[in-house]
Amino acid sequence: MPRALAALLVIAGATAAIAQQAPATTTLTGKWQMTLEMEVGTSSPVLMLKQDTDKLTGTYTGRYGEYPLVGKVDGKKVEFVVTINAEGTETRMAFTGELTTTPTGDVLRGGAELGGMGQATWLAKREIKK
Repeated sequence: MPRALAALLVIAGATAAIAQQAPATTTLTGKWQMTLEMEVGTSSPVLMLKQDTDKLTGTYTGRYGEYPLVGKVDGKKVEFVVTINAEGTETRMAFTGELTTTPTGDVLRGGAELGGMGQATWLAKREIKK
């Protein structure tokens, strides 16, 4: 076999092997600045997330304090629940969303059911350490 053809086959094989490797996965672990658009106004909670495979845990810190959250991750889709005490009333908030990676960083966005407080949309940007 001529050397040029052999070299071409080696390069083609290496390219195929690289293409078959799984893409790098993004972990949601970290601090996220959220904008929560509700019927009654906007708030800016902070999420501290920890992802362990498909399990999501962390905290939601907002107007009424800091509360634990639990959820799951499925590919780029995320869902989590947090129960807060809003002025003496326990309120279960359920969030669903999707991860998008942009040139300026990772963004989570989606919708939420806020118990007795109605529905909301939300966007969270990962805080990048400087």
